[in-house]
Amino acid sequence: MPSLVAGPSDPRLTKWLRDPANRKMLSPQSLAAIWLVAGDLDASHTISQSIDDPDGSFWHGIMHRREGDYGNAKYWFRRVGKHPVLDQLAQGAYGDPYAFVDAVQRSVNRKETAGNLSALQWDEWQSLFLHCLDASDVNPTAVDATP
Repeated sequence: MPSLVAGPSDPRLTKWLRDPANRKMLSPQSLAAIWLVAGDLDASHTISQSIDDPDGSFWHGIMHRREGDYGNAKYWFRRVGKHPVLDQLAQGAYGDPYAFVDAVQRSVNRKETAGNLSALQWDEWQSLFLHCLDASDVNPTAVDATP
């Protein structure tokens, strides 16, 4: 499960992502997501900032929250707008993305154990990733560049 902040990195997943044949199997939205799990926020950022849709903005917001740029994370969540994953997450302890950003910021600033927040973030990631897979399956215009 990824931490609330940058890191840790997963060298095996990073190696897999650097193979162009593997990247061609996924949409840019899914690649931005997997780079987050691999722990490479820069690679995820490069991809998510080039995606001009709510899913790209969602990944962009998650990435900025993990890097600790909480104000920028909220900006990107505002750009998401109404989203089925946010509607789903709002039914549980996650609440809304702005309150979640605030909770993460408080936890990180106080150096508290982030157990429940980490689990909620993992639910967020999984829900958005599955949404992106459902929306695109295999992307015919996959990203070829290595971020």
